[in-house]
Amino acid sequence: IAGPPIDALDLEAPGPVVLGRSTTADRQLPDKTVSRKHGRIWERGSSWFIADLDSRHGTYLNGIKLDAEQPAPIGDGDLVRIGPWTFRVRDYKNPASSSIAIPTNNDLASTAHRVQRVPVRELRSVAQQRLDLLIECAAGINGASSLQDLADESLKAVVTGTGFSRAAFIRQVSATGDIELVAARGVSGEIDGSDFAFSRSLINAASAGEIVRMAGDGGVNYGESIIRLGIHSALCAPIMLGASVEAYLYLDARDAESSVEHDAAAFCQAVSKMSGLALANLKRVELESHRRSLETDLKAARAAQRLIMPPASETLGKYTYAMRTKPGRMVAGDLFDAVPLDDPNDPEGRLAVLLGDVAGKGVGAAILMATAQTYLRLALEHDDDPGRVVTALNAHVAPRVSGGMFLTLWLGVLCPKTNTLDFVDGGHGHWLIARPDEPAAKHQCNGGLLVGIDPAMTYTTESTEFTPGSRLILFSDGLVEQPDADNIQFGIDRAVEVLQSTATPRDDVNELDKAVHAHAGQDHLADDLTLASIHYARD
Repeated sequence: IAGPPIDALDLEAPGPVVLGRSTTADRQLPDKTVSRKHGRIWERGSSWFIADLDSRHGTYLNGIKLDAEQPAPIGDGDLVRIGPWTFRVRDYKNPASSSIAIPTNNDLASTAHRVQRVPVRELRSVAQQRLDLLIECAAGINGASSLQDLADESLKAVVTGTGFSRAAFIRQVSATGDIELVAARGVSGEIDGSDFAFSRSLINAASAGEIVRMAGDGGVNYGESIIRLGIHSALCAPIMLGASVEAYLYLDARDAESSVEHDAAAFCQAVSKMSGLALANLKRVELESHRRSLETDLKAARAAQRLIMPPASETLGKYTYAMRTKPGRMVAGDLFDAVPLDDPNDPEGRLAVLLGDVAGKGVGAAILMATAQTYLRLALEHDDDPGRVVTALNAHVAPRVSGGMFLTLWLGVLCPKTNTLDFVDGGHGHWLIARPDEPAAKHQCNGGLLVGIDPAMTYTTESTEFTPGSRLILFSDGLVEQPDADNIQFGIDRAVEVLQSTATPRDDVNELDKAVHAHAGQDHLADDLTLASIHYARD
C-alpha cells in the first residue's frame, strides 16, 4: 500500500517464502535498503508467521521492529514494512477475516492541484481554551482496548472539535486506492458511512505522512459523486505506526455546513497523533501477547516430547539405535519410538521402530504426537503386523482431528530370526537402508496416505531383507527440506553422501546433524529435526 510500484505478493501455503533483494529470493524486492535475504513468511498449521533474517535495516510488523530469526504471527489487516514498501496482509481465502474493500473516487486528474498540504504554522494554532477538549479526548483514545474502540473515540473527538459534521476512520487495503471503512460518525452519533465519497487524490497526498485538505471552487470538477453530495471541503490526517501509515481520519463538509473551526486541521492532527501512539501501544501489547502465547505453546510441546521420547541410545537384543530430536523454531511435532515386541534381552527378540511427523503447531501438535505414540505402543502389545496397527491408528485419529492436522508415519518390525524388515510407510518417505558393504540407499515401496486423512484407509505391510550388519536410517522432513541462505533444500542426496563415511548409529546421527546445520548456516532450523539409526549387530 506504500512504496515504489510493485505487484502484490501473493503467497501460497505453506511456504516458506523468502523476501529479499537477491534474484534467488522467492519474491524479489529490488531496493538497496532491502537485504539479499531479508525476511521469511510461512504457514504452520492454520497460522502464518514472519521472521526477519537478520537484515541490515530490519523488518517491521505494525510499526514494531522484529528481532532477528524470531517468528511473529501475522494475520489479516496487519502492516508489514520492508525497505521502502509497506504491505497490508490480506487473507483472501478466508472471507470471514477479510473486510470489504471500498473503492475511492478516482479524482487524481481533476483535483490533484486542489489538494493542499496544511502549513506548519497553522497546525500550531490550537488555542489554549481547546486544550481541555484535547485532554478529554486523549483520555478516551488512550483507554481504547481495540482498533474499533480507538476508531470510535478518535471520530468522536474530531467531530466534536473540528466543526466537520461527519468523519470516517479508514485503512488503505490496496495500491489502487481501495479502502476499508473501520467506523464512521456524524454529529448525532454513528453513521453507516454509505454516503461518503472518498477522494483518492486526497488519500494519496496524506499517504506521505502529512495532514492534507481539499478546498473546492466552482471551476473544479470533483467527480459526479462529490458534486452530488455537495462536498466543498475535506480533510485527511494520517495515523502513523512508526514510519508507516496505518489508517486515516477523513472528514468532509457539504453545502451549508460552513461552521468548520479555523483550527480544525491543527485539532485533527493532534487527534491523529494521539491515535497513532495509542494504536502503537495496542499493537505492541498484542505482539507481546502473541509471543507469550507462542512461547507457552512451545514449552509445553517440548516438555511433552521430552516426556514421551525413549532414551537417546539403547541396545535391545541384537539391535542398537541412536536417536536425536531437535524442535525447530515453531514446535516439537516429531515422534520416535523403539518398542521391543519380545524380551528386550532376548537375542532373537523382535523390535518395532517408528518415526513420524505431525503437521500443525503448538500444544495441538504435541497432543496428537503423544496420542499417536501411546496408541502405537499399546497396539503393538497385541498385534505385530504394521499394516493392521497403522490402519487401526488411522481409524482412531482421523475422525478426531481438526482440519489441517495429520501425521506422516513410518512403522517397521525388525525380526532377527528371519532377517527381515516388515514395514508401513504412511506418507513419510524419508528413510534409507545401508546394507553390509553397500552405500545407504532409498528403498522403493508402495506406501500409503498420510495418517488422519481418510478414516477408511487400509494400510498394507511390505517386507524387505534386513541382514546382520545392516543399518536402518530414519529422519523427519526437517532434514531434507532444510533450506540454506539461497533457499536450496538439503535433500536426500546430501544425506546419502554424508552416510558414505559413517559406520555406526551414533556416527550416522552426529554427521547428519552437523551437515544439516552447516547447510542451514545457523543454529535454528526451519522445522523439527529427528534423526534415528538402527544397527543389526553381526554375530
